[in-house]
Amino acid sequence: MEKILTISIAAYNAESDISRCLDSLINSGVLEKLDVVVVNDGSKDQTSKIVKEYVEKYKDSIHMIDKENGGHGSTINSSIKVAEGKYYKILDSDDWVDSNNLAKLVCYLEANNVDLVLNPYHEVAYSDHSVKKMVEMERNQLEYEIKYDIKKLSEKCVLFMHSLTFKTDVIKKMGSIIDEHCFYVDMEYSIFPMLYVRDFVYLDYSVYQYLLGSQTQSMNIQNMIKRREQHLKVIKRLIEFYNNNESKLCINLRNIIRLRIKYAVYQQYKIYFSMSEKNALLEVKKFDSWLKKANLDLYSGVSGRFMKIINLNRKTNYAFFTLTVKILNKANI
Repeated sequence: MEKILTISIAAYNAESDISRCLDSLINSGVLEKLDVVVVNDGSKDQTSKIVKEYVEKYKDSIHMIDKENGGHGSTINSSIKVAEGKYYKILDSDDWVDSNNLAKLVCYLEANNVDLVLNPYHEVAYSDHSVKKMVEMERNQLEYEIKYDIKKLSEKCVLFMHSLTFKTDVIKKMGSIIDEHCFYVDMEYSIFPMLYVRDFVYLDYSVYQYLLGSQTQSMNIQNMIKRREQHLKVIKRLIEFYNNNESKLCINLRNIIRLRIKYAVYQQYKIYFSMSEKNALLEVKKFDSWLKKANLDLYSGVSGRFMKIINLNRKTNYAFFTLTVKILNKANI
């Protein structure tokens, strides 16, 4: 049977989560149309053993790549090389899918040809499992399930990996170029393939269930402080990509990608302003200087209260940096 959707699952020390993730795919009723690639990224727990049991039971649909630890980007790069589905989607091992809506998505993908499919997704709170529907896609009154030229994609559309399903041909054209040994590469995955997307469609139901709020997650601010060099590495890669390909992108895609990068830049400043380390001031000045030279438009950042605080510090050569950090930390901004 033709495989309609490759689902790439990054798994590192995922023994407590991987069964829920895989069961959500099995319970969809369309497993025979799925090409599930679990990439065991050097786990030291029972992840490999658990996944092997699923592979033995569902060998026509679930496969595992066992590899040395290389980070989330390496799992994407590995699965791209073996992807057999008509479409491609990534899923973290501590997340899962709405089984019924996955079945609806696969039915749509089987019957249609479009480069990019956009779904809303659910944020599921780690603390109490409350659910919030995230509609990150400004539609500009476009209809659901209608294929549109990429030039119609709203400039306010925010590209998050949870919403995205790419045609595998698009992913293959991008190639295995996601940064390895690095967190925050979901931003690269969300942006790099857009160079090859020619049309898209909006669907109105949530497939991805994103667990949010765990202290171990990469977006936890303390973890972002520890991994700030990796976040900066990704920002530099994104800006390099944008600078090199700006002329190849239609105007709305330029604006969409700029917006996504500006939010990443905003987060980098937030990291610096959340730090208490003595080198925070030196780091933020160095970042400021580099960013201004790399791309002046991206240097201007996104609008809002925090951006005003950044600009005030820039104008004063960060004379009030220490005071600003204290105020922001007290206000928990």
